[in-house]
Amino acid sequence: MKSIIIKPENDLLKKYVQYFLFFKKMDSTPLNYTTFPNNNLCLTIYKQNTIDYVNHSKANNCSINQGDKNFVSRLYAFHKMPFQVDINSCLDQVCIVFYPAALRTFTNESYSDLMNSDSVFEAIFSTKKAFLLEQIFEEDNFVKRSKKLELLLLNNLKNQIPDKLKEGLHFITNHNKENLSVETLAEKLKISDSSLFRLFKNNLGQNPKSYLKTIRFRTILDEIMNGQYSNTEVDYLNQYYDQAHFIHDFKTHTGYSPKSLIDKVSVQQNDLTWIYNKMTCE
Repeated sequence: MKSIIIKPENDLLKKYVQYFLFFKKMDSTPLNYTTFPNNNLCLTIYKQNTIDYVNHSKANNCSINQGDKNFVSRLYAFHKMPFQVDINSCLDQVCIVFYPAALRTFTNESYSDLMNSDSVFEAIFSTKKAFLLEQIFEEDNFVKRSKKLELLLLNNLKNQIPDKLKEGLHFITNHNKENLSVETLAEKLKISDSSLFRLFKNNLGQNPKSYLKTIRFRTILDEIMNGQYSNTEVDYLNQYYDQAHFIHDFKTHTGYSPKSLIDKVSVQQNDLTWIYNKMTCE
């Protein structure tokens, strides 16, 4: 399977889109990969596939098979456990990975509706622009695909991210190694806890407590992948109660202990941290 990450070139779009991710698989040999909880949001578009997605307290799995429908588009986000993907067919897939809250600049559709839809592209960009998918997927060159996606997104900027939310996200980024609480964040923004909850849910689709918990996990994962792993240091920097609490939380998010994960995980182009089953790769 071919996979490539391409960053947006437009300076304005760089504020909203982290990267475009393209997958291309030319045969039906099964393969699988696993990614981990993050605070970004991925709009994924498939050509002629069926998608069986199971997401509840004990499973977070996606199975991709051959289908008859031209395009299926879904949002993937707000995971609380590893996201496991099984690919059992040919695949031509486009992913737009948005920064937190960035999707709100393109649509006012409710997150609950979007998360349960398999026609997210049409919901955001309207059915009148669905023909653009044909043009995008007809282009075999991934760089040229990304340029078409940039043009589409730039032509559909609608909203502004609320200033309070931008202030909150900036504060979290600058204090990501601290054990921030919802109460601390609300106090910093000078709003009530309930107002903070609505601000996050309406604009990120995720409540502030879950957002902060995922930020803490990703900070630790980055430290581990950068070779900075030390139980004592991580416990201290990220304010866990103790090592057992840290290990339990890490296993919930990844399925592995930190030491076990190091031997299995890889990073693609400094952006995508995943476990990829290379044994079945073309």
